[in-house]
Amino acid sequence: METVIIPQKRDKSLVPLSREHHYGLLFCWKLRQGLKNNTDLATLQAYVKYFWAQLLYAHCQEEEWLLRRLLVPNDVLRTRIEEEHRLLQWTINLILDSKRLVPEQFQTLQQDLVAHIRWEERELFPYLQKVVPPEELAEASQLLEKRHPDDSTQDTFVPEFWKK
Repeated sequence: METVIIPQKRDKSLVPLSREHHYGLLFCWKLRQGLKNNTDLATLQAYVKYFWAQLLYAHCQEEEWLLRRLLVPNDVLRTRIEEEHRLLQWTINLILDSKRLVPEQFQTLQQDLVAHIRWEERELFPYLQKVVPPEELAEASQLLEKRHPDDSTQDTFVPEFWKK
């Protein structure tokens, strides 16, 4: 029997974060392709550094900022996202500080990030849409738009190791 995944109806205020999740999933795909293509691990390390600096760090900060505005401090999902962000940051720092890289570091990062993004999209965002009043989501969305007014996220990393 085939499993059918029904697309989630996303509140428009969360769409910018979902769009960035797309870039995060693409980052993970590129890491997988790089490992499959036997890309030099120093190149993958440089790519992790680039992506962390260009998008992922700020994205995590924005999500936490948003949840501090929308959820009570002891909310279980707010606590979970903060813990998962710390784990992702720890994994990235391990890669960036490593003098002896191994493929498993990149495999772990991409698996953890994919799982984290899927959890946010499938559980956290629907939860927010259920418990946060629509006007508060709209206000938060306006504040997010001011923090990054355009969607100019482009991956300009060279070399394009994922192409082979």
